Amino acid sequence: MLRKRIIDDLKTSVNKFGFEVTDIVLSIPKNSSFGDYSTNLALQLAKVNPGSDKQSPQDIANKILENFGTPDYLEKAEIAGGGFINFFLKTEVLLKNLSQSYTHPAQDKKEKIMVEFTDPNPFKEFHIGHVFSNSVGEALCRLFEFQGDEVLRVNYFGDVGMHVAKSIWGLKQKLKEDGLSLEELEKGTLKEKVEYLGHAYVKGASSFEDPKFQEEIKRVNLVIYIAAQEFLKESTDFQPEADYASLVKTNSDEVKEIRHLFETGRKWSLDYFESIYVILGTKFNGYYPESIVGEYGLKQVKAHLEDGIFERSEGAIIFPGEKYGLHNRVFINSLGLPTYEAKELGLGVKKYEDYKYDRSIIVTGNEINEYFKVLMLALSKIQPEIAEKTIHLGHGMVRMIGSKMSSRKGNVLTFDDLYEAVKSKIDGLLKDFDPKEKEQVLKMVAVGAIKFAMLKHQPTVDTIFDIEKSVALQGDSGPYIQYTYARARSILRKLQPIDEIKLKVDSLEKEERQILQKIEYFPGMIEDALETLHPNVVALYLLELAGDFNLFYQKHRIIDAGEDKKMLRLALTQTVSAILKQGLYLLGIEAPEKM
Repeated sequence: MLRKRIIDDLKTSVNKFGFEVTDIVLSIPKNSSFGDYSTNLALQLAKVNPGSDKQSPQDIANKILENFGTPDYLEKAEIAGGGFINFFLKTEVLLKNLSQSYTHPAQDKKEKIMVEFTDPNPFKEFHIGHVFSNSVGEALCRLFEFQGDEVLRVNYFGDVGMHVAKSIWGLKQKLKEDGLSLEELEKGTLKEKVEYLGHAYVKGASSFEDPKFQEEIKRVNLVIYIAAQEFLKESTDFQPEADYASLVKTNSDEVKEIRHLFETGRKWSLDYFESIYVILGTKFNGYYPESIVGEYGLKQVKAHLEDGIFERSEGAIIFPGEKYGLHNRVFINSLGLPTYEAKELGLGVKKYEDYKYDRSIIVTGNEINEYFKVLMLALSKIQPEIAEKTIHLGHGMVRMIGSKMSSRKGNVLTFDDLYEAVKSKIDGLLKDFDPKEKEQVLKMVAVGAIKFAMLKHQPTVDTIFDIEKSVALQGDSGPYIQYTYARARSILRKLQPIDEIKLKVDSLEKEERQILQKIEYFPGMIEDALETLHPNVVALYLLELAGDFNLFYQKHRIIDAGEDKKMLRLALTQTVSAILKQGLYLLGIEAPEKM
């Protein structure tokens, strides 16, 4: 709560003796005996102090404290080795944090922020990588909302392209081999239909490696573009310009058949994705299919051929990234079809046309980081305003211990596989629940286990998912924090809610003050997570807070302590439970009242 005041007072202090600083780092000491906050500001200033007037960090630290004064929140400040300054806050100031609300976001809207994340493709499986993207993206959205920003969640999906052609070609073959019609398949559950599409994609992808089937699948790809255009003309107000019908000789019956498979499979996939979003707790504001944004990309690329931003090369149109130290990429292929690059370019233009945002954050796997460098450079050449507002966050890959994903080979680890495996592990941990209540808590804890296992690491690094560790009630897991919250709520249910806290405290136990410190750090932790776009900052904070509370719970009596200590400890318990619940919410995780 006092982080900003200390930084402001430090700025005032150094200005008094002639320095001007804008970026002051106020850190949290790893050892709490070194204070509540610490700064290396004196060392920073010593490095920029020129000439014969150069002073040591220790001398500058002394000057800072001479001008700092004695603000009402400060117990003391000490100079440590290297000129570090450690600040110790007054206990009564920390106690005031117990009366604060930790559940309500800021009311004033600050910025309009669009976050694009998840981005699964119809006709393919929703796999563990999509869960990671969804977890990171949703957490960022909630963090921005908590600081008062208006957030728009959007989802980009590939409903045209070779993966769709492989799926539809494979679907035709499988239906024939299995003696089924699409109408008969329609009678199955949504999960069964989507699994069938997954098998169809595997069949098409593996058959594409055979030259005799490759040309058939390429032909289906061209017909899909025609079918998609017809579908869009009838189902939206979008009017495409490209003439895909000129690329392939076909007839109305063939287009009709492909369109039927395209529309049906697309709907199954999108409906299935929505059922997953409900479980994960995400609701999108907008959806962007490649079939639409590809048209926007085509238009942008062709409009910038004459000015040299794009160039013709071997019948295709490329962006010459090599001129800028990157690599060349094809944006329109030799058939005149937009590549993924052109579609992504059109996506950027279309999103800004729909929502005049202040910032756009795109969350994807980091395997396309180099691709995004070229894309962002191309965007900066044609739409600099949009490029300046756009941030790409490439997250790491998720691996299960002993497994490797590959949807082309058909052994992709799907969300359903992961969700059911985690639920089965958790089921035995939940006791004394009636069946209906147990199912609800089981969902909360399973989703919490999955998301936390992904969000506790920096999003930019690869993650190893260990099911056993993810569900542990001891250790660095989501269920551990959920269990700590449920324990705190169990204590509070035994008493009337504390509406007004009046504390009389003569002294604090070490564990009590450690919790007060952690409570003090909560707002700054949110700021750090947003500044870095790293939700793991929240996850690690919650682990530390839960650990401190559990240690406090083990060492000290609460309900039957003396009256003054009882009120303090109940207030600590109530505030910790509020922060744990809010922190879990920011990670997209629910907090069960009982476990």
